[in-house]
Amino acid sequence: MRTQMIHKAQNETDWPFAADSGILTCLKVLNEPAVYFVPETTPPATRAFALDTDLLGMSMINLGMTNVLKPYGSLEELLKRITPFIAMGRRLCAQPPGTNISGSEL
Repeated sequence: MRTQMIHKAQNETDWPFAADSGILTCLKVLNEPAVYFVPETTPPATRAFALDTDLLGMSMINLGMTNVLKPYGSLEELLKRITPFIAMGRRLCAQPPGTNISGSEL
């Protein structure tokens, strides 16, 4: 498992998450990268929120989890917001163990 702390930039308008920061995580599930976001909230999140371009699958995995994503007007808008974080998370899985990188390197 690889993790990276991420934060919303001051003027970022496409930030998809309700929380301003959290941990982006990638782990291999059936030898495929799976990307998760754990929001930094009070009280702490009870589980990670799965991110995927398969919106139906993502909604089934995250069933019952509310207030993780900011409201969005359309599915296209949601995909536009989350796709960069999915790509960033998948790049985390490609990093060797023990690698410490800054968010801008992903």
